[in-house]
Amino acid sequence: MPEETINGYRMYYEVHGQGQPLVMIHGGLGGGEGCASMSECHAQALGSKYKLILYDRRAAGRSETPESGYSMANQVQDLRSLLRRLDVTRAHVLGSSGGGPIALTLALNYPQMVDTLLLINTMSYASGPERAARQQEMDAFVANEAEYGREGSVERGIEARNPGIRESEPDRFQRLKAINMEKFPGMLASFRAYLDIGGTIESRLSSLDLPTLIAHGDADTTIPVSCAHTLYEMISGAQLEIIPGAVHGIMTNEADRLRDLIVNFIEKAPVAR
Repeated sequence: MPEETINGYRMYYEVHGQGQPLVMIHGGLGGGEGCASMSECHAQALGSKYKLILYDRRAAGRSETPESGYSMANQVQDLRSLLRRLDVTRAHVLGSSGGGPIALTLALNYPQMVDTLLLINTMSYASGPERAARQQEMDAFVANEAEYGREGSVERGIEARNPGIRESEPDRFQRLKAINMEKFPGMLASFRAYLDIGGTIESRLSSLDLPTLIAHGDADTTIPVSCAHTLYEMISGAQLEIIPGAVHGIMTNEADRLRDLIVNFIEKAPVAR
């Protein structure tokens, strides 16, 4: 799959299939495996229906870790630059978890580029308790580096997000460790950029006038389901789908069910072509 310099950094991206463009923005705040799990779960099935576009955000997965450019506004430009490179002027836009604010900001600033908006286990980042939780994550990230060094901080961060992974998936643990060691500065910059969102997205949600699907698991402890209800209350005409018993990461742990929701929503949405 291609790696090209797009909006100032070497970006890894994938394109699967033909048809209406559907771009998926992965979660996380840097590091990790980028869009790999999305590709594994959805590329074959959704690539048979749409032109599926996946990419690794800056300082994530197989993409480069530039020194700057992590603001939400510039991460939206990363996506716009990729779509221009692919000659895509309009797309169905899906943002999962940390990808949600990018999808929301694109829809708010460039609604002409968005046919449908798909918000998966995500939030606007205005909630006080959720911002405090992200602040605690960043503080632990910094404190662990000071106490245990970068390697120790990375190891503790991986284990906090994936309890037991060191023993149960040692190869994946080492792979994630290598990625996060290399992307450490970008991860810290991403944390700061997301904390900087404040109320800038939520204060504008009522202006959205796009077919919008919100999907969330009611057992999500990373981003509570209350965040989905907030989005639903503030986005006029949105459709809310709550998956009983589902934890965070429904793009993968509820892949078949979520994919059905996505396809049904897109097929029924009033999209002008």
